[in-house]
Amino acid sequence: MKIHQPQNAFTLVELLLGMSLTILVGGVLYLMQSTGMSSVKKGTTQLLLTSEIRNNMERMVADIRNSKEVLEIKPDMIKLRVYKYEPEKPEPGEDALVTVTYELEKIGRQTVMWRTENRENPLKLMAIEEINDKMFFPFFEFYDKASPTGWSYYPYDMVSNDSGQRKLISLIQIRLSFRQQTESAELVTSANLRPATSRIRQPSWKSR
Repeated sequence: MKIHQPQNAFTLVELLLGMSLTILVGGVLYLMQSTGMSSVKKGTTQLLLTSEIRNNMERMVADIRNSKEVLEIKPDMIKLRVYKYEPEKPEPGEDALVTVTYELEKIGRQTVMWRTENRENPLKLMAIEEINDKMFFPFFEFYDKASPTGWSYYPYDMVSNDSGQRKLISLIQIRLSFRQQTESAELVTSANLRPATSRIRQPSWKSR
């Protein structure tokens, strides 16, 4: 006498349902991991870019604050007479003045920022996909009887390029907007021209 025992097995519908759930869960997990990795990569890229830009901007601000005068200025270029500070000469005189130039140049698909000291070979500070060419905003001081201090700041007109006003430039605002692939940021600061012996090291950063 044969005894038939029930056989435990999945139906085709149950198999299809299980496969669908497995694919669905796997897809959700992959999406979560991919989104997380993308966010980390994006944050890391922006952090590295901002750090590089900040370091170069601090160098530029230091040069401006050690400057005696502005020789030439355009939205994407500035040429300064700078007191070159050396540890063994904490109070540099006129013999320590050097000419420092910062300028942007479009090369291929990148924008390069150069720093040149006197007639030496230009130093490439950074090369980024795009840097806004409106970077320098100079202001000059002039007598203003309505001002409590007797002086006020006025925007310097770089088109007319009045040499008398240029010699009075004492404040320069720097707006460095840049983009690298899908990442973008902007750093904004300002610096006063002053002798090296009275310079201030810490700029007021505003980044967004």
